[in-house]
Amino acid sequence: MESVLHDIVPLSTILTLFLFLPWLIFHYVMKVRDSRRLDEESRVLFEETVHRVEHVQERVHTLERILDAEVPGWRERV
Repeated sequence: MESVLHDIVPLSTILTLFLFLPWLIFHYVMKVRDSRRLDEESRVLFEETVHRVEHVQERVHTLERILDAEVPGWRERV
């Protein structure tokens, strides 16, 4: 029984140092990378959304100019 305990302690130490610990470090490194990637994706999505909003804003401004020219006083009716 005592011999088994003497064998288990070094084995468990080796497994912990060379398997569990690297796995744990790798796991959290990947989590950090994924969170950064998500932030990058969010930034790109935000920039695309801003671009689309600016485009829609230009279109609305153009439509308002057309209405001002063709239908005077349309703003008071709305």
